[in-house]
Amino acid sequence: WLCLPGRSDACAEDLDATELRPDGTRVEVRDTPGPGADQVDCFYVYPTVDLRMGPANHDDFDDLSAIARTTVSQAARFRYACRLYVPLYRQTTFGTYLRGEEARRPYREVAVSDVVDAFLHYMGQYNQGRKIVLVGHSQGGEMVVELLKRFFDHDPVMRDRLLLAMPIGWPMDVLPGQTKGGTFENLPVCSHAGETGCVVGYRSYAAGEAVRVGTAVPSPGHESVCVNPPELAHGKTSFSRTFFHKPPAPLSLVGMDGMATPFVMTRDLYTGQCVEGPNGLRYLTVAVTPGDRRTSPVNLALPFLHGVLGYHLFDMQFPQGDLVDLVAERAGALGGVAPQPSGSAHTATP
Repeated sequence: WLCLPGRSDACAEDLDATELRPDGTRVEVRDTPGPGADQVDCFYVYPTVDLRMGPANHDDFDDLSAIARTTVSQAARFRYACRLYVPLYRQTTFGTYLRGEEARRPYREVAVSDVVDAFLHYMGQYNQGRKIVLVGHSQGGEMVVELLKRFFDHDPVMRDRLLLAMPIGWPMDVLPGQTKGGTFENLPVCSHAGETGCVVGYRSYAAGEAVRVGTAVPSPGHESVCVNPPELAHGKTSFSRTFFHKPPAPLSLVGMDGMATPFVMTRDLYTGQCVEGPNGLRYLTVAVTPGDRRTSPVNLALPFLHGVLGYHLFDMQFPQGDLVDLVAERAGALGGVAPQPSGSAHTATP
């Protein structure tokens, strides 16, 4: 396991952030540990970090730095709302995806078997009856979809245990105008505040440009799943809290020289909207909020953000505060102690 509750591991790292305020000032927001929610577990599966171009499974775990960094960036902040479990698994390399579905199949089976075994071990040794949140991004989202199909979609008892599922950045579909009937038969797409046992998913792209989605088009007669997290969490389209982990070059943050914290944070700088594309395609467009004078910490003009993958690299970072709020709201409804978003500097902001 990369992360288990109570350990000093990647999920316990410093989450201090420098907040960029609309008036041009900066203030450090301290990562004061919150009580979390002891009735809810989050099982997170990280995305592709093995960027080798040849087909293979990642089986060298001597250096966990890339996996840990991605987990800190995407998932560590969920610790404010749930107990975090993050298994290591023999994921397929980036290059394996380029070989096509059939060629990738045996490598995918290895990855799935590891995640399934980890989930069964988690259920047998750690869960102890708590509600479950499944979170994953990209290849991790694919693994979460597999868990949902195997253990939840056709099992009403397990569906009752599922608080929320977030297979972010992995294509899913439903019947037009419905919340079921595509990727899942019985698990609905989340459609209203406070709903549990449902699925949140989207793929994000720059607003105002033609989207080239590759293989992400929905099945014939279906439409893509697209849920805008702040709309579901707060009834608005702007992302309440966006967090970017200070990255290595060449992805250095814009204008962040001298920043002492590992994260930069903005409130309501970006806006998201689910839009309709051709042939049932639906996706989340992201843009800087009109009239906001702040400079985006990430250079959104970088060419690789405008290809087939779009803003895929930052799928979870843009609405991260809203994703955490979705879990915290439901954890609070169970009677657990869920943190509230803080508007004050030097205080923990989930």
